[in-house]
Amino acid sequence: MAFLSGVLGWQGTETIRLEKTTFYFRLGGVARALSRRAIKRMFIGNKASWIHEVFYRGFDTEQLVFVDDGLATVTYYHAIHDEGLASRISRGKARLLRVLGILLHQSAPTVIAFFTFFPLQSTNKVRTVVHDFPVFRETFQSCKSTERQDAPMVGFLGQPFGGDIRLNRLRHQVEHVVQRHPGKRIVYFMHRKESRGELEPLLSGLPVELRQAGRPIEVEVALSEARYQAFYSFASTALFTLKKMFPETRVFQIDDGALSAQLPYYDEVVSMFQSVGVERTSLLESAI
Repeated sequence: MAFLSGVLGWQGTETIRLEKTTFYFRLGGVARALSRRAIKRMFIGNKASWIHEVFYRGFDTEQLVFVDDGLATVTYYHAIHDEGLASRISRGKARLLRVLGILLHQSAPTVIAFFTFFPLQSTNKVRTVVHDFPVFRETFQSCKSTERQDAPMVGFLGQPFGGDIRLNRLRHQVEHVVQRHPGKRIVYFMHRKESRGELEPLLSGLPVELRQAGRPIEVEVALSEARYQAFYSFASTALFTLKKMFPETRVFQIDDGALSAQLPYYDEVVSMFQSVGVERTSLLESAI
């Protein structure tokens, strides 16, 4: 948040962090403060979170806008059409909220506004505004250097889903990338839910550097002096965003039949990737 405040000129903007250890105490205080304010526009990130539901049902706001939450955006888009905006607040949590002085007096909206980079169509239940990262482009357009002569690297984007077969499939995917780029420096960008403890033994023997990026991968690439020949992942949202933001970089979606059956709307997601120029590679393909 400090980084965003700096690059976007938000100095002086109030930022409230709800830490785990004092979450409910802080939530009650935030609720009391917001109940006395007129909220012109509220942006919600995780549409399936009961905590976020507290904000859009507990406070008065003129406009409610849902923003992207990775591939969950696509899943939730379909869920709204199938079941509406389902509540995630249990009876127990509702009682706790009443104790904190938070009354869920707002009904869930009948028409949802999405601000998204995915090419999702507006319907009678969801009104979509599709953007092309104009603020990102304006903020970081002059950051990338095109004069560096060092050898380009290859990036692999980690993901936390896949259940019991995730690690096994992940090893195969990374091996696939190594085979396609012999002798290249390969950097594995860890997802925030991944750990070195599980990845280091899994990828032992492979020429791969693990990296825990402190910022979104798109920002890391924009600010990095390194050059990237390509990026790979099974179905990371960043495949889409990286190709949109850095069209000169090759981006590949790894087609893994064992995992594709576990990802809702897999074919639709892959189609959206391909619509912006993301290439597809099978685990059976050889070096490029």
